Amino acid sequence: MELFFTPITIILATCAGFAVGFVWYSPFLFMNAWLKGEGLTKSSIPKRSSEYMLRVQVYSLIAHGAIASVLALVYDLLSVATLKVAVSLALLLALGFVVTTRFVDMVYTTKGVHYDMQSQVKFLVSSGYYLLTFLVMGAVLFLSSTW
Repeated sequence: MELFFTPITIILATCAGFAVGFVWYSPFLFMNAWLKGEGLTKSSIPKRSSEYMLRVQVYSLIAHGAIASVLALVYDLLSVATLKVAVSLALLLALGFVVTTRFVDMVYTTKGVHYDMQSQVKFLVSSGYYLLTFLVMGAVLFLSSTW
């Protein structure tokens, strides 16, 4: 039986999830859609200090570490034995808990109404990000535990 909750598996899954966010919210993929969902443009992004941005990245890395840790604990508790089960469970957890909470956040928007394009774009971009992040983190946890 593989052990998923080890320092190396947690670190690798955390870095993989963090990297997904780096690519997902880049200008090459969904940065512009996310900005649209926030009601911003590239030129209207508030300027932040380097210290502030570093702090945001550290908080994000910590959050990714928490996600990786919880996924690893769930995998250990359920004795996940295949990559298919690992990825399926990760997607199920993301759909059941993250996407649904993001949906409720969209419904209770304070900007306009929930069926506005801005609210829907923000929901779709962030939900897609979390689905992919959980999928990648689940796969990395499983694959790194088999080394």
